[in-house]
Amino acid sequence: MLFSKGEWVLNRKILLCCFLLLSFLVLFCSPVHFLMIRSADGSLLAAYPMRGGEKFSVRYIHSVQKTPVLEIFRLDFREGIELRETVYTDFGAGLPFLVEGRAVFESGGGKFRIYGIQRHLPDIVFRVGRFADYRLLFRERDIPFTQFEKPGKPLRFTGERHPFFVSSFFS
Repeated sequence: MLFSKGEWVLNRKILLCCFLLLSFLVLFCSPVHFLMIRSADGSLLAAYPMRGGEKFSVRYIHSVQKTPVLEIFRLDFREGIELRETVYTDFGAGLPFLVEGRAVFESGGGKFRIYGIQRHLPDIVFRVGRFADYRLLFRERDIPFTQFEKPGKPLRFTGERHPFFVSSFFS
């Protein structure tokens, strides 16, 4: 017999404690992905937990053409944020028309779309528009930038990973 009855019970309890401790540490320290929004001075204005690779959009009214523009991004925590596509309804100054790399331009249904852009950015800075009506769109939510900061002020968007136990401080 390898273990006597008393040793086996003690070893099972130690193994169970080790297993529970290890499980707790893995869950407690697992990374949670966030879309972070910070002010010009770096203070945190909002943090939204998101799944890695999850998409979000920014919609605004173009300053020259006065038409809506939708930019679609994906959180890429190895490289920050990735611009995936742009959708707009009119050509004009400041609106994209040339594609780079593997991006594709298409038009139809009164819209112009450039997709497959895959432009990696460490962060994105938007200036809260006075007339542009910038809005953050994700998971059925529509959040005006003016909820975070006054018009004219910059907002810096980043994709970040933090341990699960830190995530409670962002809520």
